[in-house]
Amino acid sequence: MPIALPRSRCTALPLLAAAISLWLLPASARPSYAGAPPDSVSALLVPADVNAVDAPLADAIAHGPKISQWPNSDYARLLDYGMATVKADGTVVGRYREAYRLFNERARDHAEVKLPYNASYQDVKVIQARTVSKAGKITIVKPEDIRSASPFSEYLMYDDAKAVSFSMPAIEDDCVIDYTYEITTRPLLLPGQFWTYWGFSGLEPVYVSRYVLETPADKPLHVKIHNDPSIHGTSEISPDGRTRIYSWERRSIPPIAVEPAMPTFDEVHSWLEVSSLDSWQDISRWFWSLVQPQAVASEAVQRTVKGLIAGKSADDDKARAIYDWVANATRYVGLEFGISAFKPHAAGDVHDKLYGDCKDKATLLITMLGAAGIRAHPVLLEAEAREKIGDRLPSPEAFNHCIALAEINGKEVWLDATAEACAYGDIPDADRGSQALVVREGKGDFEIIPPYRPVENGADMTSTIDVSDDGSASFRTDIAWRGATGQAWREHVRSISRDKRAQVAQNVAQSMSVGAKVTDFALPDGMAKEGPFRMGLSVSAPNWAKKTGSLMLLPINAMSVQGENKNPFTEESRTWPIVNTETSQTNVSATIRVPLGWKIEDVPANVDVMGPLQEYHRTITRSADGRTITVKEMTMERAGRVPAAEYAKVRSYYDTCLKVADDPIVLKRAQ
Repeated sequence: MPIALPRSRCTALPLLAAAISLWLLPASARPSYAGAPPDSVSALLVPADVNAVDAPLADAIAHGPKISQWPNSDYARLLDYGMATVKADGTVVGRYREAYRLFNERARDHAEVKLPYNASYQDVKVIQARTVSKAGKITIVKPEDIRSASPFSEYLMYDDAKAVSFSMPAIEDDCVIDYTYEITTRPLLLPGQFWTYWGFSGLEPVYVSRYVLETPADKPLHVKIHNDPSIHGTSEISPDGRTRIYSWERRSIPPIAVEPAMPTFDEVHSWLEVSSLDSWQDISRWFWSLVQPQAVASEAVQRTVKGLIAGKSADDDKARAIYDWVANATRYVGLEFGISAFKPHAAGDVHDKLYGDCKDKATLLITMLGAAGIRAHPVLLEAEAREKIGDRLPSPEAFNHCIALAEINGKEVWLDATAEACAYGDIPDADRGSQALVVREGKGDFEIIPPYRPVENGADMTSTIDVSDDGSASFRTDIAWRGATGQAWREHVRSISRDKRAQVAQNVAQSMSVGAKVTDFALPDGMAKEGPFRMGLSVSAPNWAKKTGSLMLLPINAMSVQGENKNPFTEESRTWPIVNTETSQTNVSATIRVPLGWKIEDVPANVDVMGPLQEYHRTITRSADGRTITVKEMTMERAGRVPAAEYAKVRSYYDTCLKVADDPIVLKRAQ
């Protein structure tokens, strides 16, 4: 697994309340497990002598992946061992050993090990950490070189989110880093329940990945293996009949091929999930029990709500005012859901401190809407994902984000209070298309957050271009960014000064023509959130057209801001389906005024290019007097996926679009 603590290492029982115990534990003082693990597993997890290369590591070094086999990889996972023991009281003790061969200098970031955890419900111990040089020399991480810190210590409500960090010593090409750590998780929430993830394959080659789970023999579990039918676990009962031991293993796993527009990682890597929870309703009831006591409107909250809705009779207007206040007056602390516990802070505390993470801001928003007589509900989702979460085994760790859903005038209004640049009634692109768990009074329902329709996302661009006799041109361009792009622009310009905004405008002008300069611009500060985000530019372009003899060539591809002019699909073949999660429509209209003394000699043909997920249309017309040319373009993309077998169609679409983009309009000097 990745060296930063991955999701599969969060052998979670929900958790709360403690301090860290951190040390390098000598072999003579290793703690024992409840229902002690088999000797063979224990030997895999902890070397008998940290000053010597033990048998599992020696075997992995000798026979594991090497740079000669994987020249495109930066490192290999040699040993990936996990052992989780679920005790009778619900406490989970997880031990993990990670050994990586670092092939080259690019892999050295992995020598900075960071183990995030939550001090409210977890303890972490580093058992051993060492580097084995290419020549076999062992350098051990000293106890005083291990650090524990809270990345969010400046926020008192989130100082339970901590991380143990250490730097592996004596790093060189082809060295091996090897460390073992233990995480103890206390069952303060959902007592007696257990869930975990374990990933086998990754972006790097893997020698061996093994996960062992010990539970009370009578504890029922649900197990699901994803993307690898060759993985078959084993299960056996201990001699005393009190413990059941499960084990799963995969060996000699090649790295996952990385391609543009490929499916999500969860769709392509082999992984395991385990849960004792029977349904997602268990999660819904649990989260509701955490939110409900915190969603109480204090006197200060009620006063703020009263002021915000004063003079407003329509619920939409009230909700808009409350949403804008929570989104913009309350600072967002960017913690992923669950990093600082799962229970939101009291709405009154978030209101008074004016900061919060996603679940805190959602709870405050729900509370304030309720104080205004508007019903709203907490929503759990995995942002940036489009998978069907409901098809997985139930687990709080299936989610990384929390928002709200309001019911206003018989319609649903999705509200993400962490998105400061997002208007009321809109929703960030990262949330759209996700299968979200809406928790209504303790009952959960999965709903799809509506994706954008093409007309809601994209850009509308109009330009007037006056061409001079020498091939220079002056532009007047107006752009309206809709949906996700508009949100991104607002978020960016909010953080920069007017002088910086002038530089942004200049960069846009440079994308239209080499040497172009902005003579005037209108680029708002992004504080107004309603409608499209609009930009206006007046541009002087001294090198816009090319002259050759009596001809002048006008470039069509310089009339719009379309990003890089290249095909993202360059390989001859394809492993994975092509996946597009975005839906958008871009409309461009440019009116070109022909200079005096010139006539229109030739214009390119109209174009209609259809791809599996995109389409492009272009029409070019000339006025009856031959003094103006109008170019109109429309590009549309749709969400969907294309099988790898049809890769050639996708590649051909981009090649065709790039080819016609080079078509010039030809003017000829009049005789």
